[in-house]
Amino acid sequence: MKQLYIIVEGETELAFVNKLLIPYFVKEGIYTNIQGIMITMKGGGHGFNNMEHLVREIKPFLFLKNEPFVSTMIDYYGINSEKKMPNYLEYIKISNTNERIEAMENEIKFQVDKVKNSRFFIPNILKHEMETLFFANPESFEIDSLDIKNDVLGICNAFSDIEEINDSPLTAPSKRLISIYEKYNQKYQKITNGITIAELTGIEDILQKCKRFKKWVDNLIFLLKTNIS
Repeated sequence: MKQLYIIVEGETELAFVNKLLIPYFVKEGIYTNIQGIMITMKGGGHGFNNMEHLVREIKPFLFLKNEPFVSTMIDYYGINSEKKMPNYLEYIKISNTNERIEAMENEIKFQVDKVKNSRFFIPNILKHEMETLFFANPESFEIDSLDIKNDVLGICNAFSDIEEINDSPLTAPSKRLISIYEKYNQKYQKITNGITIAELTGIEDILQKCKRFKKWVDNLIFLLKTNIS
């Protein structure tokens, strides 16, 4: 069975891969090496700073002899310039968010294919960001505060689909959580609070509530099972 490398933005995404995704893949009968790889930036640190850095992180895996699957977990919310996404100004003209994200994923594939054309590279952009997944079960927020849980529940009730939670600079999922925690004199910390909430929620609830995310996970499972080496 082919290996899988998932290129992620930072420590929270890496923890999510290790603590939730990999155990789920094993549960689904995927017994292979799966590894999260953080995007490194010049001068230190991690994150999706520009397309050049992303492609540079992916490049070594394209030339491995065993031709592993390579995918990405980057936030749509953070894509805000031509530096991060070539032709960005054209893509934001697409009114449907899902179609816009798909066009951006195709752009990532195009940029990677310029290095080496690979049918084993599967681009993936999270709609709208990692924090979206944490809204899958508001009850899990009760571990931090009943008031926080109720505020998160109120946001979820306002949307028929949590992947549609607004992505403006002030109302993106992460900004909403920061604001809610501050309201009750707490500090939202993505790694500790977010991953704890995700673990309490469970990957099954996340997949049930986040259809676009589920489509990516299901596709990876299908590809891994049907491309046995």
